Amino acid sequence: MKIILDTNEYLFGLDRESGEEASVKLLNVVRLMIEDIKDFKLLLPEIIREEVQRNIPQQLEKDFYNLIYSSEKIEHHPMMDVPMKLFNKYRNEKELKEGDALIAAFAEFMKVDYLISENRHIYKNLKIKEFATVNASEFLKILEEG
Repeated sequence: MKIILDTNEYLFGLDRESGEEASVKLLNVVRLMIEDIKDFKLLLPEIIREEVQRNIPQQLEKDFYNLIYSSEKIEHHPMMDVPMKLFNKYRNEKELKEGDALIAAFAEFMKVDYLISENRHIYKNLKIKEFATVNASEFLKILEEG
């Protein structure tokens, strides 16, 4: 299984006091999946890493870096390999904003199973089969049922 966590999942999930409960649970589950599931990968495109770095409260920076560098199953990726054709598909045909289009193109290019975001409304009308977009609660429910 390959997943991408959108910026908000890191920001909400690392803030155990005032963050979103589902996002906190999600990061805990992701940590377990990294340890326990052989074929699990968490992909971290540079656009998301940079957005987290710009927005994360200083007191959570250490937790973020400890998480993203904790395992070889967390893959860091530049965006320059994403084909322009895929970016244009999401930017022009699907009418996503530039950053969202780049993340969606990356998700398709890397053949991820899930893009997990609390801003799922951005991706809900894509009507694509290449990957699923869910929020933290929905992903946790999928894991429970699976």
